[in-house]
Amino acid sequence: MSQTLMTLLLPIALGWIMLCVGLTLSPADFRRVLSTPGQVVTGLILQLLGLPLLALAIVSLLGLSGTVAIGLWLLALAPGGATSNAISQLCGGDAALSITLTAISSLVVPVTLPLLLPLILIGADLQLDYKTAVLQLLVVTVVPVVAGMGVRQIALARVRKLQPLLQRTAFLALLLTVVVIVLANQQVVAYLWSQAALAALLLCVSGMGLGYLVSTRWKNRRALAPTFAVEVGIQNAGTAIFVAAVILQRPELALTPLVYGILMNIPAFALILWQQRSGSGVLKSSG
Repeated sequence: MSQTLMTLLLPIALGWIMLCVGLTLSPADFRRVLSTPGQVVTGLILQLLGLPLLALAIVSLLGLSGTVAIGLWLLALAPGGATSNAISQLCGGDAALSITLTAISSLVVPVTLPLLLPLILIGADLQLDYKTAVLQLLVVTVVPVVAGMGVRQIALARVRKLQPLLQRTAFLALLLTVVVIVLANQQVVAYLWSQAALAALLLCVSGMGLGYLVSTRWKNRRALAPTFAVEVGIQNAGTAIFVAAVILQRPELALTPLVYGILMNIPAFALILWQQRSGSGVLKSSG
């Protein structure tokens, strides 16, 4: 019953989250790549290559294996988080660049995730049909994003008016995925909590640190640093959960992304507070 519930609800929840992401985008966001190609390419390299390398380092450092290791790898291969744009804006980051990075990563991950996932599945009793995985990810990520962009083009004024409500429903959809996974894996949540929590926090914090470090080579570091930090450190846990529970049919592998989805808020809020106190955040600057 619980597996059936996950198979039905998780694609719907993730699809809604990605639709809400699409409702914040326009073709102009993608054209912006041409105006700042260096920053966009750097951000994507950090997100699509740098974070997976950090995940492998954490797996080696902590001696992780099995469920926690595969869950962390899934998380590292996921696109930028659905909430990263809002967090970046609150930190005084470059909102346009944040949106662009989230959009592009969401579009390419359906190809890169199934391609890189087998690297850590060696020795695990798991099989991944690449073509099926790509198609499933396209349906629940790219299609909703494109649909959301289309709706935005048709009814821009109404979409802007409903934006706060849509953001709340996207959060509720992510919360729903967490509840479903917890209910289906109550017996192992407590056992894996400590190790998964440490790994998830390390991935988030080290990703943020990598983003900040690389941003120092750019002149507009003040706005770029929090943008890179958030886009690299905040991942879309919903995508990782979907791959684990629906594509791989192994819901226990979703526990690390699940823990991450909860604990990532700690460094995210800490970064917001730090930026606000330093005078870089939007609340501080508007006050």
